[in-house]
Amino acid sequence: MNRIAFGLALIAGPASADPEGYGHGHMMGWGGSGFGMVFGPVLWLIVLGLVVAGVIWLVRRLDDGAGPGRKTGARAELDMRFAKGEIDPEEYASRKKLLSDA
Repeated sequence: MNRIAFGLALIAGPASADPEGYGHGHMMGWGGSGFGMVFGPVLWLIVLGLVVAGVIWLVRRLDDGAGPGRKTGARAELDMRFAKGEIDPEEYASRKKLLSDA
């Protein structure tokens, strides 16, 4: 009987050093499955991807480049020169035709 009691004391000895249990005060309520440790970095990568996608969307939205319904740079410049009176209607028409053929 003494051998069994001694064996149990060796096994139970380290556990008795923390009478309230290991989980008390250590990650209270998180469990030990490691779910957060595996999917936590994945979640942060998703959040980072969404932030990057949002910044790209915003930059493209604010960009003044040619988009649907907008004129190209050369055509806009030609229209501006004609509006300012720098070129006459014949020159405007010929250059406009040249730009549309290119």
